[in-house]
Amino acid sequence: MEYKEAVDILKRLVEKHPLDAEEKEAVMTAIGVLVWGALGKSKTRAIKAKRAKRTQW
Repeated sequence: MEYKEAVDILKRLVEKHPLDAEEKEAVMTAIGVLVWGALGKSKTRAIKAKRAKRTQW
């Protein structure tokens, strides 16, 4: 499952189901972790693309 898909599922969960404050905080923390993971993945992809471009003549 991709990060974006997991974030979308968690957002729908928060919207559909009544959660208490602690549960909502846990879901928001999970969303934050997934977003940071997605950013790291895209940053790694950009670095690899830049490196590959630099080695081409």
